[in-house]
Amino acid sequence: MNKLENLNDNVFEQIKFIDKDYKLSNPLLVTPNAKGKILYLGQETNGWFSSHNNFTSARELEKEYDNFFMKAKMPNTLFWKFIRRVTGVNDVANLGDITWGNIFVCGNKDCKGTPLLFDEIKDISVDYLVNLVDILGIEKIIAVVGPKNPYYMVLDTLASLLGWEFNDWPKINKPYVYSDNEKLFYTYHPMYLQKSNNLNKTIDGAKKFIKKR
Repeated sequence: MNKLENLNDNVFEQIKFIDKDYKLSNPLLVTPNAKGKILYLGQETNGWFSSHNNFTSARELEKEYDNFFMKAKMPNTLFWKFIRRVTGVNDVANLGDITWGNIFVCGNKDCKGTPLLFDEIKDISVDYLVNLVDILGIEKIIAVVGPKNPYYMVLDTLASLLGWEFNDWPKINKPYVYSDNEKLFYTYHPMYLQKSNNLNKTIDGAKKFIKKR
């Protein structure tokens, strides 16, 4: 068993322990097949294959990640269009050098919005991401979570632990920022970027960001 499988096993057991009433979706567990050196972070994945009540192991969830992301079966929503346009390829997992993750390792099982047990899962989520960066050798992060809590708080903690701090946050007239070492690109969700007429500008900024390697 490799390091990522061990990490995924630990996270799966922790989520099962804190979520006795099955309020949360399954955790988003990155497959060991992931090779991308740029980590693309969303907020959370609500409704990800119902709850852990329906799965018996982390291996099953890794397989679902494989089927959805590694085999390019993700829908053509703005979230996915954004990273496809940034990389210039459709198969972002295998040709775009991207690994997908979330600020929160899981979301709600039956509703949208901030995870219901976010106080309980925030430390699990940060620890998972720090370990992902180490195990996969992640070189850069593109985070599309917007400057609001609790997502900002978790991203800020993650950046501090990695030593990739940013000293500003996205604004309407400045829709994206870099960390001091230019390893973290931080912006709004693509849906908000489109509504505020900042989508193309931000995509151009992200393209320049991934070329600085």
